[in-house]
Amino acid sequence: MEICQSMNADSPCRLEGAWVPVAASVSGKELVVAELRVKYLVLDGHDYSIVDRSNQIVDRGEYLVNDSATPRTIDIVGRDGPNAGRSMLAIFELKGDQLTVCYDLDSNGRPENMQVDEDQLLLSITYERAAGVLS
Repeated sequence: MEICQSMNADSPCRLEGAWVPVAASVSGKELVVAELRVKYLVLDGHDYSIVDRSNQIVDRGEYLVNDSATPRTIDIVGRDGPNAGRSMLAIFELKGDQLTVCYDLDSNGRPENMQVDEDQLLLSITYERAAGVLS
């Protein structure tokens, strides 16, 4: 696992910035994005924070990516908030300024792919890069 150090187009460092959720689903069933607590996911260096709709940081910790895995993986380790002390193993896809992260809510394991099997409780959230949020 690596912490971001380069900024080339295919680098996991392209994850850095503020991200706004634009779509979400659990086990293939669409969720209403406006009802999510997340207003922004902020990735900065190896740290993450979740900003809620009242502009409060409600969750924070660190993340590590494995850019050489297929699919790419991200380990999210909570330090403060509801996920403190918890590690979440996820996979992600980055296409331009769109980031999709997929978690298995039923197990401590990592999803093998973005496709939902009947016996999995997968949470998938798609974000778009938020221009100018951190400036």
